[in-house]
Amino acid sequence: MRTVGIIAEYNPFHTGHEYHIQKAKEAANADFAVVVMSPDYVQRGEPALFDRHTRAHMALLCGADLVIELPVCYATGSAEYFATGAVALLDHLGVVDTLCFGAERDDRDRFEKIARILLDEPEPYVEMLRRLLKQGRTFPEARSKALALLSAPAASDPDDTWTAFLASPNNILGIEYCKALKKCKSRITPLPVKRIGSQYNSTVLDGAYCSASAVRQEICSQPDQTAAGVRPYSSILRYIPRSCQELFLSALPHRVTPDDLLPFLTQKLLSSDSFDQILDIGSDLSDRIRALRYQLIGLSWSGTVAALKTRQITQSRIQRALLHVILSIEAQTVEQFRQNGAVYYANVLGFRREASPLLHAVKANSHIPLLTKPSHAHVLLSGCARSMWQQDVYASHLYRSIRAMQRRAAAEPFKTVYETSPVIL
Repeated sequence: MRTVGIIAEYNPFHTGHEYHIQKAKEAANADFAVVVMSPDYVQRGEPALFDRHTRAHMALLCGADLVIELPVCYATGSAEYFATGAVALLDHLGVVDTLCFGAERDDRDRFEKIARILLDEPEPYVEMLRRLLKQGRTFPEARSKALALLSAPAASDPDDTWTAFLASPNNILGIEYCKALKKCKSRITPLPVKRIGSQYNSTVLDGAYCSASAVRQEICSQPDQTAAGVRPYSSILRYIPRSCQELFLSALPHRVTPDDLLPFLTQKLLSSDSFDQILDIGSDLSDRIRALRYQLIGLSWSGTVAALKTRQITQSRIQRALLHVILSIEAQTVEQFRQNGAVYYANVLGFRREASPLLHAVKANSHIPLLTKPSHAHVLLSGCARSMWQQDVYASHLYRSIRAMQRRAAAEPFKTVYETSPVIL
């Protein structure tokens, strides 16, 4: 039995994701696909448009066999944190042979070469990185430039080719996956698959496949289309797998956007005097938030991010930082998790009945508990594992409270994590 691992957000799930699952199984010659999926929040520092069970359901309808939740502290962290948690989770399952990820180039040697430089941190790289940071570049800019200058082997493969390679968010994540696999000495083999269709951050609905960014923008830019005789969101449906369209349309009225987080952010701004203990916040950003906090109240989410933006701090980092403030995710706590095994349980969001051999294999080989019922957590988890679980539960409950208070559609009754079961097809 061969199993391929996929790490994803599916925010929201579209035809490109369906293609990737099918391509991953084919390229890895796999019988089953295990997906590690972000929970109700994503790596760009925002809530997912749809809740985790809806997105897991869509993935299962389109070829995934088992969907497992990535703990929120990794799902909302930097690319390095995101990869560390997701790779550790796949590795701990003990059944995954290959990790297949989408990339702009399917050049595994290049991914592994850069990952090795980042792990070993040779002196020329460190010195160049230090010099570029002193010039005022952001850390991602400085790192990409240093890697490009050091990695380009010859004039036939010039610096700008490597710079373009390192500018892609998908490639950056792929490098971090390879780095995490090497760091934990995993037996899992990385397998990049070339993306097709629009660029990762394209906001244009065009071509055979589009980006999730384009789908999100189109959804959020349109008023609710509920008039009689109007097919809702017809411009988007061509990019949603046919098997998922009914589920997609039923989820739309209950979507969650970054602005829905603002009341929770306001409460934190009014009640805290220091933010430098929070993940992704150093003393510079903490001082800036404290100095501007009263001016931020009443702004939109994008307005808040823009007000805090500086040349040295990326927009993504600010978004992650604000989300971590809301969820009370502290840097020291996450580092403690990382130092003690990274991930301590595999919370099942859904599975296909036909994948029972996969579930049996995971139960027999996993190094961490497989949670098929949330109520089992209190029996199986303790110490760091229980702290991580409580963090996940709080984050999910906050997201559910937003959906329960929505006025866009009939509000959903609030249900706790313990009243929700995995999706079974």
